[in-house]
Amino acid sequence: MSAKECRKIDLNLISGSRETFRTAVGGYWELVSSSYGEQLEAVDYNGSELLTSFITEITANLDLRETISDTTLVYNKRFPVRLVGNPNTVKDDNHWNRVLLGGTFESIDYSPIYSDAVYNDYSFDYSLPYSAYEKEVINYILQADTDISNEVQISYDYWHYLPQYQSYIENIDEKLIPNMYLLKMFQLATTPGPAALGEDIYNFVTLEETFGNAVSLLNEMEEYFTVEDGYLYANDMTDSSIYQYYSSSVVITPLSASTSQGIVTQFENIIFDNNILTDVTAEDTYSQMNESIGMIPFYMKFNWTADHTQNAFVAHMEGSDLTAKFMKTLKEVFNEEIDDLSPSTLTYAVETTSNDESLETETITEGVVTENVAYRSMDFFKMLIYIYNNFNSTTDNCYFLGPRNLNRFATMDTIGAYRFMNSENVIEMINNTIEYGKNSSNFGIDSIDELYNLDSRYRETLAYRIEKIGGPPRGDSQTQNVLQNFWFFNTADFMEGTDFYDSQVKYNENYTYNIYAYVLVVGPKYSFSDLRLTRKFGQITLNSGEEDESEAICLEFYDPVTGVPAVQLFSEDDNLSDYNEFATNEQVVSEYEYLADFYLNYEPCIQLVEIPIYAKTLKILDNPANRVDLGPYQMMDTSQRIGFTADYEAYENNLLYPSTISSTDDTLKEEYLHGHDFLSSSYIDLKSISYQRTVEVYRTEELPTSLADFDNKLIKTVDLLEPDTNDNVSTAEILDKITANKKYYYIFRIMNEQNMPGQLSEIYEAQLINDGGYLYSIFNILFESDLEESPPTNPAVPFKKIFQLKPNFSQVSLNVDDVDFDEESYTQLENVVVGDTDDTIFDKTFKIRLTSKKTGKMIDLNITYNLTTEL
Repeated sequence: MSAKECRKIDLNLISGSRETFRTAVGGYWELVSSSYGEQLEAVDYNGSELLTSFITEITANLDLRETISDTTLVYNKRFPVRLVGNPNTVKDDNHWNRVLLGGTFESIDYSPIYSDAVYNDYSFDYSLPYSAYEKEVINYILQADTDISNEVQISYDYWHYLPQYQSYIENIDEKLIPNMYLLKMFQLATTPGPAALGEDIYNFVTLEETFGNAVSLLNEMEEYFTVEDGYLYANDMTDSSIYQYYSSSVVITPLSASTSQGIVTQFENIIFDNNILTDVTAEDTYSQMNESIGMIPFYMKFNWTADHTQNAFVAHMEGSDLTAKFMKTLKEVFNEEIDDLSPSTLTYAVETTSNDESLETETITEGVVTENVAYRSMDFFKMLIYIYNNFNSTTDNCYFLGPRNLNRFATMDTIGAYRFMNSENVIEMINNTIEYGKNSSNFGIDSIDELYNLDSRYRETLAYRIEKIGGPPRGDSQTQNVLQNFWFFNTADFMEGTDFYDSQVKYNENYTYNIYAYVLVVGPKYSFSDLRLTRKFGQITLNSGEEDESEAICLEFYDPVTGVPAVQLFSEDDNLSDYNEFATNEQVVSEYEYLADFYLNYEPCIQLVEIPIYAKTLKILDNPANRVDLGPYQMMDTSQRIGFTADYEAYENNLLYPSTISSTDDTLKEEYLHGHDFLSSSYIDLKSISYQRTVEVYRTEELPTSLADFDNKLIKTVDLLEPDTNDNVSTAEILDKITANKKYYYIFRIMNEQNMPGQLSEIYEAQLINDGGYLYSIFNILFESDLEESPPTNPAVPFKKIFQLKPNFSQVSLNVDDVDFDEESYTQLENVVVGDTDDTIFDKTFKIRLTSKKTGKMIDLNITYNLTTEL
């Protein structure tokens, strides 16, 4: 299965909903249990067959379709619908009334079928991605690459260890950390000055103009990087411009208060409109960022499969030059910054079909989960009208990435200088939206059948958002704040071979990222109105020729609420006035005894629904340090010391994550593997970025049965930093005094500057033998695979006495028919027979099977009865 397939069903379409007419005649979903789980099953509408026990026919008259109101912008129509009652089940006119409107008839309570409430149908199908981790698990189980094409990944890259930079950013707002896209924008900009890029942005990147060569920061990629075995590796960059910028200039150059405040405000929301995402000129900042990623110390990276299956509204918005204004308004709506335009809630019954994978059992099964899910939503047409009526910008907490252009200027206009341009753009989009609804191929309802069709409604993804949450927990609930939002217009080229990067993050800090899609759904808004029922008042003979006569029923339509006669809606024919001059147009002749007319009113309604795509919490960590090579030796004196020469080995790829000793190690391992979407069996082809810093020495005096026996047994930490030179050495001598004639067990590992552990060494069993005053050492090596688990403390569980095997009395009774009681007893022993039956159980084997009611597992017991004699 290439994606997780989701069926999002409007609750009006679920069996038993308040849309009672749909439930009565079909065209709804019901929840059923299956071998996969709870899933939705369609109950189709079929107007050509008996629909209910009371209704035999539903017909629409499109010849009488008309516009409801000419005063509204939205396309709106209505047409009459006629119901025909079943004369075999409807007993009289009063019964027909109760069947449709509810009530009691002959002691039976009827729920209403007809209702004049307003309903919507925003049902749609949507594909959700598998995470990179889920894909790795499936590939591992199958031992082959899967056909998953819809994938999402949030991970990170760590390229450079800059301790001064990392220490500096620990105590500042994330939004004041250098943004890699701004550096790229400076590199590519034709005129990288305040006028083109904005004064705050210019001062932020150039550090208040103290770093004049900001344009060239990312121009040294080829010089400082090499490709080795298909991987990109950074060389020594200490003399590069980018190194100087991060490690010294950023750290020692304070920003002005006005620049800091401007950046913090603007960078709450960073918007990527269609211009920055599709620009193919030299200023193509977004797509060309890939070429310079290795110059940035570290960053989070994002990739997912953008949905481009439909793009009618995206194309209209780009053609109307409204993308910038739309994205800013989208930000304001779903950040709830507009009092008059707050999102509402749409609740769906969501059926998700996906592969359920289990590493423990190494199995993959297809699963179905159905649950009610509430999504935030906004009426798209209301949003466009709001943009038209509010042409001036009222918020400034956003930044459009890229050089300034006319549309971005107009979007951020606060005084009305660009009022005409803003109004013109949104009017064009409003007209395109209205015309879309008028087009019958896009939105056409010609019958109840089409209204109650269960196919997915039109949907289109207009934008995406990445929500970034982090910082220290606050308040009683210990929740974290939303630090930033990144907004992306879903233009046709978005996410085609490019990733998104977030460099405004801190090392070893947890961040939660939520990815949302903003999906436009076009569905009908509809209601039934003007119900009128019939009541019989007579019968008439119709003559169509001298010998051709037929009987017809005389009916009067009436308003069931007031009881007042009402004109039929469905047809302009069959009026009784054609046969009786005293009749009015409320009276008709019909071959049917029970009729009901009402209007179906409808209009297209467009909702913008916020759909969560993926969420992940992760932190940036360095890669594990390299192996340590040990050379044990003995000090040839009376000090009773042994020593180890510890050498930091060269990088070796295709290693698993280092084995762990403590629960802290386990947590660090889990965080590292999770951040990269690695399995515990994944080989790590990533070098330690920071240098080796310490050697940890663990010692226990008992034979270890697992590596956990070394927990809290750290006896020594050797620093590899040379104080005089500030260089990290790769060799250390480690001495330890021990007691003679006693075994000790050592294990070692290297920790890098970021406190990431390297591979554990083998376990060294060491002892000094005192042989009459002569000391000599013995070293043995144990491997992790040699360690034995402690024997279980309770190796057996007693079997409860739940049954007893006892032979029938006839099998053990004594048969003395052949015994002569006048003789000595010992002479008659052979004449005594055990068992008074021809079918004896002795010397035979019987099989007894026990079956667990809980698990179904079985145990077979073989029972043999032997007859023994004791004298």
